[in-house]
Amino acid sequence: MCLEQTLSYYLSPPELFCLCVILPMIISFLGLLVSRKVIHARFLNQSHDVTGPFFGTLGTVYGIFLAFVVSTMWQQFYNTQSNLVQEARYLGDLYFSAKAFSQPGKERIQTLLREYRDSVVNDEWKTMEKGEACPATAHLLEQIGEAYMEYKPSNPSEEPFLEDSIQSLSNMAGLRASRIDDSSSGLLAVLWFVILVGAVITIGFSFLFGAHNFRAQAIMTVLLTGLICMAFYTIVSLDFPFTGATTVSAEPLQKLSMR
Repeated sequence: MCLEQTLSYYLSPPELFCLCVILPMIISFLGLLVSRKVIHARFLNQSHDVTGPFFGTLGTVYGIFLAFVVSTMWQQFYNTQSNLVQEARYLGDLYFSAKAFSQPGKERIQTLLREYRDSVVNDEWKTMEKGEACPATAHLLEQIGEAYMEYKPSNPSEEPFLEDSIQSLSNMAGLRASRIDDSSSGLLAVLWFVILVGAVITIGFSFLFGAHNFRAQAIMTVLLTGLICMAFYTIVSLDFPFTGATTVSAEPLQKLSMR
């Protein structure tokens, strides 16, 4: 697991929130305090005419970029959720279509499909928290494929069901592969570098204002930091859809009626 996924896996939501939001807010306050002692107030007041426009432009550009990243994370999380619903539909279709087959092929296929569903929900969901596939689930998927390849239709009416089932199985396997990939694929390191450096620059720029009321400036700086870091917390929470408190639910698979 990468550092981001490790933090989501081992830290509780309150602990992760404190690390992503509260700690940077405290650091920003201390940074403002130190800057006031190092940089003379007269210099800060004289540079307001230049600092103001620069800060406005910087904040706008950084805000747009940060909003784009958050929006992308949400879209990826939604796509993972939609893919799971579609995967469950293919699994349900496979189970239903197997009713058209003759024994003992029908019983074998339906049993394997039930075991596969249970393995995904009970076993693979736990391994995906670490960004890993479950070998037992993968083995069951192979057995299902073998069962379809070995099945011989006893009459012509079964052939269309067999063809559709093989296509559905292929689609379901592809969606499973995407699900496994989504469980371990996070935000690119270069994007993390850009948004973190951008946050430091944006918050650091706010230190260059010499408000006469230090308390008011401290509150605004801390709130600005909190707002930016709330976006970081959102990114970390959505980046790995099967790790942490905000995860894709296995409900679409659990609700399948396979009797």
